[in-house]
Amino acid sequence: MSAQPRPTKGGLPLVQGIRDLWNSLVAWLDKTHILGKPLLWYVSGWRLAFIMLILAVIYPQEFDDSYVLAGCAVGIYVLLALGLNIVVGYAGLLDLGYVAFFIIGSYTYAAFSTGFLFKAANQPVPVPIISFWWLLPMGALFAGIAGVLLGAPTLRLRGDYLAIVTLGFGEIARIAVLNVPYFGAANGLNPNPAPQVTTPFGTLNFGNFADHSAFYYLTLALVVGMILLVSLLRNSSLGRAWIAMREDETAASTSGVNLVRAKLLAFATGAAIGGLGGILNAALVPSITPDEFFFNISITILVMIVLGGIGSIAGVVIGAILLKYFDIQLLGSLNDYIHGSPLVSDTSAPLHFLAGNDFNQDKFLIYGLVLLAMILLRPQGIIPDRRRQREIKAAASIEEASAVGVLALEEAGDTVAGMGASANATEYVGPGSDAQGRED
Repeated sequence: MSAQPRPTKGGLPLVQGIRDLWNSLVAWLDKTHILGKPLLWYVSGWRLAFIMLILAVIYPQEFDDSYVLAGCAVGIYVLLALGLNIVVGYAGLLDLGYVAFFIIGSYTYAAFSTGFLFKAANQPVPVPIISFWWLLPMGALFAGIAGVLLGAPTLRLRGDYLAIVTLGFGEIARIAVLNVPYFGAANGLNPNPAPQVTTPFGTLNFGNFADHSAFYYLTLALVVGMILLVSLLRNSSLGRAWIAMREDETAASTSGVNLVRAKLLAFATGAAIGGLGGILNAALVPSITPDEFFFNISITILVMIVLGGIGSIAGVVIGAILLKYFDIQLLGSLNDYIHGSPLVSDTSAPLHFLAGNDFNQDKFLIYGLVLLAMILLRPQGIIPDRRRQREIKAAASIEEASAVGVLALEEAGDTVAGMGASANATEYVGPGSDAQGRED
């Protein structure tokens, strides 16, 4: 009997080569020492957060206002990713309608900052004017209530069914603001810019469209505050209940976790952070319309989480920064670079068919390729959550051990079958033998 080989990790040679290159880079970072510490130690944990915070603080001083405006948009999407990570990464509830809470926050600010809504035929309806600083918690509160309203009827749903219901909720919110005349219908609303504040250090004009530095620092402060809040929630009894529920709802329930309370709090907390992002978005842009809040926003935020690492705060922040900055700044540069390349610009060039292609329209194709690459090369994300990383390694070890066990059983079965065949050949008694004589 020929020996069968042990199972190995399969995959395309290119994928395996890229994976080996990544592992070699990580090993080099771990082996290279500076002041007695490996280089990887300096770019991990709280040290990485400190480095990123310093870079974020000095960012507006080194770049012009267009990049600062891009930084504001990136910060808003970091907030949205942190909120969705609570629902998807911690509680394990697949929410594809997260854009609804973004809409609620945006329209809350637009309505109460201008002091009026619209009736039929564009007739204004007065509403109270509320300060920007009160609208921040107010928008989060409204979105949190909407999160509870979404979570209540979906308590018994899981997986694909939950995703479909939440997807419908996101579309209902967009269609509602499109068809209800009070919200300006297709024309939307024109929110007032954020006010200026006088401090001992000078006047901070958050609504200055020529210099967005003050608004950038406001967004950065809210992002840091939400990171600290999410970290505290992650290590609290509620955070542990979310994680237990994500792993096994039945086991969590039998362990004393109140699933109804945990799910509703997950939806409400994630939605509140999304509403806060909507408030900042409406204060940043001159107008908001329903066309800005399609389903693709929910998918983009979900891709950010998967790219950075589901359940990892640092990974979610990195994923949101990379993907949103790529969308805002790098896609246009990619268009110019490819269209001006000799391989594309010349009519006889082999890649001339790309001359009329706009990569801004193909960004979701690029996102899909990025997701596919992450699934093949690093399914745990760029900066994975430690618990999640251990789960993936444990699952891979169990799968490999199971495959080895199956092969061992097959080999044992072949051996037993061979022994049985030999025994049958030995026990066979032909005519004229002693056994035959005894039988006679």
